Amino acid sequence: MKNTFIKIIGIILVFSCMLSLLTGCSGNGKASYAKTLPFSKLQYKENTITGGEICQNNRFTMSWNDEYKQVVVTDKKDGTRYSTMPTDAMKVQYDSDGFEIMNNVQIESPIIVHYYDPETLSEKNAFGSLDAIDGGEIFAEAVDNGVKVTYVFSSHEIAVSVIYKLNEDSFEISVDPKEIYDNGKTFVTGVAVAPFLCSLKNDSKESYLFIPDGSGAIIEPQVIDIIGRQGGTRVYGEDITVNDFTLTSFTEKVNMPIFGKKQGDSAVLGIITSSAERAYLNWDIGSSAKKYSSIYPFFRIRGYDIVKRPSGFVMSLAEIPLYDEYITEELLAVTYYPLSGKDANYSGMAKTYRNYLEKNGLIKKSNQNQIGATIRILGGINQKTYNFGMPSTELSALTTVSQAEEIAKYFDDKINSDIIISLVGFGKSGLDIGEIGAGFEIASKFGSKSDISSLINYCKKSNTKLFMDFDIVGFNESGNGFSTSSDTAKSFDGQTVYLDFYNNITRNAGSQTSYMLLNRARLSDAANKAVDTIKEYGFSGVSLSSLSNTAYSDFSKTGAGVSGGLSTDVASILNNCAKNTAVLTSNSNIYAVGASNYVTETPITSSQFDITSCDVPFYQMVLRGYVPMSSTSINTSVDYKTAVLKCIESGIAPSFTLSYTYDNSFASAKFSAIPVSHFSGQREKIVQTVNQVNAILEKTSDAAILWHGANKNGLRVTKFDNGVTIAVNYGDKDVAYQGKKVAAKDYIVLEG
Repeated sequence: MKNTFIKIIGIILVFSCMLSLLTGCSGNGKASYAKTLPFSKLQYKENTITGGEICQNNRFTMSWNDEYKQVVVTDKKDGTRYSTMPTDAMKVQYDSDGFEIMNNVQIESPIIVHYYDPETLSEKNAFGSLDAIDGGEIFAEAVDNGVKVTYVFSSHEIAVSVIYKLNEDSFEISVDPKEIYDNGKTFVTGVAVAPFLCSLKNDSKESYLFIPDGSGAIIEPQVIDIIGRQGGTRVYGEDITVNDFTLTSFTEKVNMPIFGKKQGDSAVLGIITSSAERAYLNWDIGSSAKKYSSIYPFFRIRGYDIVKRPSGFVMSLAEIPLYDEYITEELLAVTYYPLSGKDANYSGMAKTYRNYLEKNGLIKKSNQNQIGATIRILGGINQKTYNFGMPSTELSALTTVSQAEEIAKYFDDKINSDIIISLVGFGKSGLDIGEIGAGFEIASKFGSKSDISSLINYCKKSNTKLFMDFDIVGFNESGNGFSTSSDTAKSFDGQTVYLDFYNNITRNAGSQTSYMLLNRARLSDAANKAVDTIKEYGFSGVSLSSLSNTAYSDFSKTGAGVSGGLSTDVASILNNCAKNTAVLTSNSNIYAVGASNYVTETPITSSQFDITSCDVPFYQMVLRGYVPMSSTSINTSVDYKTAVLKCIESGIAPSFTLSYTYDNSFASAKFSAIPVSHFSGQREKIVQTVNQVNAILEKTSDAAILWHGANKNGLRVTKFDNGVTIAVNYGDKDVAYQGKKVAAKDYIVLEG
């Protein structure tokens, strides 16, 4: 949340925008940026398609349903039809009195357009069926391998064109933002394409929806009530430059731009292939009025921010959105892969997505060995002190470098596998935010040069991989060539973005009131400094946790608005780092995985939204065998035993967060991990856990996950491609699997 000064500026901007009725208040010289086209210049074309087949290839046939104005794709492989509305809803049905049962307007909408209403100063929705098909106009014309459909929302003076196209093994739906029309006052803010293509009839049997929330989540389309549950989550995590005045709850995030459904013997996987950084995965679940549940992508095309309603201003809204007058130019695109037979499930979706990533050079088989555990060692925190009654802050050491070496020696002696040690918060500001990269040095508070050399030499001798973590995203002090006045990310109105401190490792607020984000054009410079630092010290590699899992816009960099170009920027930076040293990333978005030698903080649960039926280890199903992974911190989890079972189920190493020293003065520190991270109180249990998990990891080695299954009694089964099967029972009662008993809260391993 931005500081008070910025909120005041925001209120002033609100008034100026209200008075002028302009779309944006940037005034920052972005004349070369794209805008939506004037609705008055929309050229109406005659329909070249009025019904029947549009085109076909070896796999698919595309046709046009002129009655409902919908595109229908038929898979020749099994006859399954995919459409912009549920295909069985196209059949006319009658109630007991002989009257035709009308569909809900939303399920007949091939598109939902979000727009800004200047009268209410709020964002609203226009539905394709109601506002374009019935209340506007539709124009369909043939294009190469597909059709271009223009939806004209006449009453709103908005028009959006959507291209539907056949590929060899998939079909694509896309929107070019530069071809969107509006009147400049009521203007388009975002587009949701085919909101009911990936849908299921409520209470469908042997069917479910899938979202990659955290580790992965299955959603059964059960009736909830007449309204159901609507919501969404942003791909790659929320854009942290946008103000959020709601009560914050820390949930998992979507690390992969995909979604899907299984329906009986068929399934479909949707991959957001362009503008994933700008996308949300929205859901509409369990409405008895709509009769269908769905998952669909929504794309934002404008930068925006939210300010609180000015005091005394008469309106119902507590918060007011502000929008940029410029739009993103990148194509908004989703590609759908139909699946059938043994691949018609989330295991088939994982296989398909893994093949897609490998084919497009986004991941490759790792040459790194599986690791036994990741130990994150916390360095220090800033504590309040008083000198003659005057308050100040002083860096307090939770763990010195020498103590970190003691921790490394203990685990090296007790654990029967290689481990990773990651030093977190050993810079000049400790775990708190200060200079970029915390000054790119180990602060003298933690030890001398000889202490550092001793730790590094020991880790090299014992084959322990030693990393140091650098936050190169957030800072609130100038230093090392990075300035708080000239190197900060900007919002669309040209203002520096200020945020409340939040630590990605400890998942808590810190002591500072605010910090800034590094200008995205300078992220590469900061990453290079981090690499130079670890090479100078002699570490095994560099850890860039915040870079690998944080999404943010920066309107001072061309194309970086609405988080644009994030995946390309970060992948390029990490690949350059990987040329010089090993790279460790954390809770990594998929674009960061390809350049990572190791990934830690791998999600092991979903956010467990109220629509979720069960968690599945989809993240690991896609990536196991391609990069060595370790879990979120076991010792800081709510349920230690369940977290260990999650590691066993998904075939990944456990992680732990530790500090050497703890006293009562740390109880007031805003880091929840500290009280439960004390080394001496955790070490024996950690050794036991790691050796237990690694005895199983050795059986699966670097094998990929071939199949995963889950049932309602708590049994989870993972089959690896080397023939090993692991069955885990999360239930309260013993269950049987292939004639073997799986005790409650326990597991069995079957080989061959």
